[in-house]
Amino acid sequence: MRRAKSGMRWFRLLAVMLVSTVACAPPDHADLENATISIVIPYRPGGGFDRAVRAFAPYFARQLGANVTVLPENVPGAGGRRGATKVYRAHPNGMTLGIFNLPGFVLPQVLGEKVDYDLRELSWIGRLESQYYVLLVSATSDLKSLQDVRAAEGISFVSTGYGSTALAASQIVAGGLGLTDKDPIFLAGYAGTADYLVGLIRGDGNVAVAPVSTALKYIESGDLLPLAIAGEVSELEGVPTFTDLGFPQLAPLDIQRSIAGPPGMDAELLHKLRAAFSRAIADPDFIEAARNARLDLKPLEGEAAAVEIAESYSYYEAFKTNLTNPNAM
Repeated sequence: MRRAKSGMRWFRLLAVMLVSTVACAPPDHADLENATISIVIPYRPGGGFDRAVRAFAPYFARQLGANVTVLPENVPGAGGRRGATKVYRAHPNGMTLGIFNLPGFVLPQVLGEKVDYDLRELSWIGRLESQYYVLLVSATSDLKSLQDVRAAEGISFVSTGYGSTALAASQIVAGGLGLTDKDPIFLAGYAGTADYLVGLIRGDGNVAVAPVSTALKYIESGDLLPLAIAGEVSELEGVPTFTDLGFPQLAPLDIQRSIAGPPGMDAELLHKLRAAFSRAIADPDFIEAARNARLDLKPLEGEAAAVEIAESYSYYEAFKTNLTNPNAM
């Protein structure tokens, strides 16, 4: 009998402890007061992703409410996949978010590579940036128009390495313009966009594809000549769009940077994050900070960003055969 009573006492004590633990556990949704939120940057400090998050974080924190802190967290490795996986596997309580780009994080899945995340399942909060790609040649090149490029023999693109967004954009442009039958060369050994644009000026290759903002200073200096730009309306005065020139399939070609949380985020919490995002990107102080940080703001709210992600899979799937490793033996 003593053992039975002792067992009952332990059972009651355990029940009280469990109730206390649940009562004291941090909420999984909606309540962000005094929270510390990290935005995972899947690359090392210093690049465009890093610059975007560090400019945005304090204004996002301001809009999230009382004593909320938003901290950039660099998680480099595996071409960005390590950081992406960390966000995907995080608890959906809003404490871990991440910044992702298109098409960079879509390409591995489209190409059938094994990754530990699926962008279509993330809780999308909003898009910060979008930049269209522009087709470029050196100002000293004999190629002066898109027609010249399509008629030329011996086309060589300068770009970054396999798996990069820049190389994928170059391969898509080559496919869209019907250049693949000419076996174009992809000189894909450059460390970054600025490096291969300098290479184009130097004469390493004769064609390049790059985001507008990165190419702009070389265009303004007269070193590079833009021949065509993606988008429905040209962002460069006097430069036709691919659609204007008869290649509307290249109109959507851009690079986007958007913020998301892990899958399964509570609807009320996601609504709060999206609302705070929308207020932050409309803040005149942030707009000025973004200008100083050389961000190309093209905001898109969360639901629309999620639709954009889903549609991008179909778009890049259509060019899948063009996206193989050009230097594979």
